[in-house]
Amino acid sequence: MIDLVKRVFLWDVAQAVYLRLERIAQAIALYDWEKRRCPPAPSLLKQRTVKAYGKALSSQVLVETGTYMGAMVDACKDRFSRIYSIELDPALCRRARQRFAHLPHITILCGDSGVLLPSVLPELTQPCLFWLDAHYSGGITARGDLQTPIAQELRHILDHCPTEHAILIDDAHLFVGEDGYPTLEQVRALVGDRRPGWTFAVKDDIIRIHAPLPR
Repeated sequence: MIDLVKRVFLWDVAQAVYLRLERIAQAIALYDWEKRRCPPAPSLLKQRTVKAYGKALSSQVLVETGTYMGAMVDACKDRFSRIYSIELDPALCRRARQRFAHLPHITILCGDSGVLLPSVLPELTQPCLFWLDAHYSGGITARGDLQTPIAQELRHILDHCPTEHAILIDDAHLFVGEDGYPTLEQVRALVGDRRPGWTFAVKDDIIRIHAPLPR
């Protein structure tokens, strides 16, 4: 029993140390980004952007594709009252489910987001913010039929979503028409066709798609 208590204690300490070091690393990455502005953007900037859009939209629902280690979910868990996150890799999905099992407002789905999104969309009955970050990037990340399902994701969302929803897409610098990525102009044209009058902008390596925000 004592050994078990020790192991639990050491695990809690290790997690606390890791999270503190992670926050320090994120702060350093943000400082470096602000000097160089060279993509990719740091995680802390992405998290702040998602939370800022959630506030601007008065949105309580976040849908993320590409859970990975769960950093975005963790950063936003107190900002949104409902979070869905879709992860292709079964091992990463299990890890995220364990990490957030104590939070009933968070749902981690396992599978291809290009396929699963249509099952999530009917549940969205209030303004929602989409954070699209599902893509293969080497290492432990998973790859589906395509390196990224972004084209499928966008079509599903734009065909469904009310005007109150908004879409943020990570890694704008990858949208060059290769490896399954459309070009930025192709995305702009798709948005203009499906949602005339919506804003399409790229800032800090994040594509931003939404109806004009209230001033």
